[in-house]
Amino acid sequence: MNDLRKLTLLAGLVGICGASNVRGEMASGSFTNTFNNGVRIWDISGSYSNSVQDFAMDYTINMDQSGKFSGHGSTTMPGVTTLDLGFFGTVRNVSSNVTKVNICLRLKGSMDLGGQGLMNFRVAVNEKLEVDAATGTMVGTMGGSATVSIPALGRTVSQRLPLSDVQTSMPVGMTGNWELALNVQTNRNHYTGNGEVTLCNGRTVPVVVNGSYGAKTDISRLMIAGNTNGIVRLGLVSSVQGGQLQIQRLVGRALGQSLRSVSP
Repeated sequence: MNDLRKLTLLAGLVGICGASNVRGEMASGSFTNTFNNGVRIWDISGSYSNSVQDFAMDYTINMDQSGKFSGHGSTTMPGVTTLDLGFFGTVRNVSSNVTKVNICLRLKGSMDLGGQGLMNFRVAVNEKLEVDAATGTMVGTMGGSATVSIPALGRTVSQRLPLSDVQTSMPVGMTGNWELALNVQTNRNHYTGNGEVTLCNGRTVPVVVNGSYGAKTDISRLMIAGNTNGIVRLGLVSSVQGGQLQIQRLVGRALGQSLRSVSP
């Protein structure tokens, strides 16, 4: 009986040692992780064409690091002598899988009426859209107002533009997927390094890495930020298994969009 107890105790000790050997390790070297589905980053930079009444509007969006954009485009209408198209907007998400896009278009111009002088007009269009990842489009509504005035006659007329459905294609290849590549070095229980965030449209953001390793929990905590701007700021809680970075939790912001992912 005593021999049986000794064998049982020995087997238990072997099991404990075996369990300790499957623990993870400190992150050191190069790691690459790909994100999609609920952790997408949308960059709607690209060229667009819309039409309102008889106006054809063409404009190019270049998103900045905060998810905002503004600029000028071009438009044409027969008989109009001067035209100016301006636009501005934002991209933001209201949850992990719902991303809103607001685009405001402002058009003004004038037309020569001969003996009656100039006819001036202003058109304001607001598009409230939501990204549809399944179809690669932005869908929502478009509405606004138009004002026409003839100073020589002292007349001004304003009219609301009826609300209508709108669907706009995303730039080719924009799926929201992105990749995080890190090069990490260790100094005792601390991390330093650099890396790069690459969006699916090829836009890249260099980042720097800092963090720490908890030996008791076998957890690495990394802070990742754009090294020259605030385009990307992420916090990772992860472990390393078999040379791979196993991300358990990710929170942060990128291009004005909140990111959050928690492994089950």
